[in-house]
Amino acid sequence: MNIWILIIGMACITFSVRYFFLAQSIPFKVTPVMQRILKYSAPAVLTALAAPILLFPEGNIDISIDNPFLLAGVFVCVLSLMRLSTLKTVIISMIFFWLIR
Repeated sequence: MNIWILIIGMACITFSVRYFFLAQSIPFKVTPVMQRILKYSAPAVLTALAAPILLFPEGNIDISIDNPFLLAGVFVCVLSLMRLSTLKTVIISMIFFWLIR
């Protein structure tokens, strides 16, 4: 029973946070300072998700040429700097990771 209360509570919190920003009836303006700060939220979240996978694949830090996750991460960065489309970047980097793994 407690798990259902948790799930419903999390759903309500998620809905209310998103509704607050999307509802036209609530007058909410984002200041220019907040807009500048929010530009850094996506890179911060992506870094927080990717860094543990790339640098700690087995639980210990591994910054070596033998770490396929780190090699694939560097390869993805190079592909994205080449301005390929997202789909091409994902497919090519998945094939690269499969080959080096």
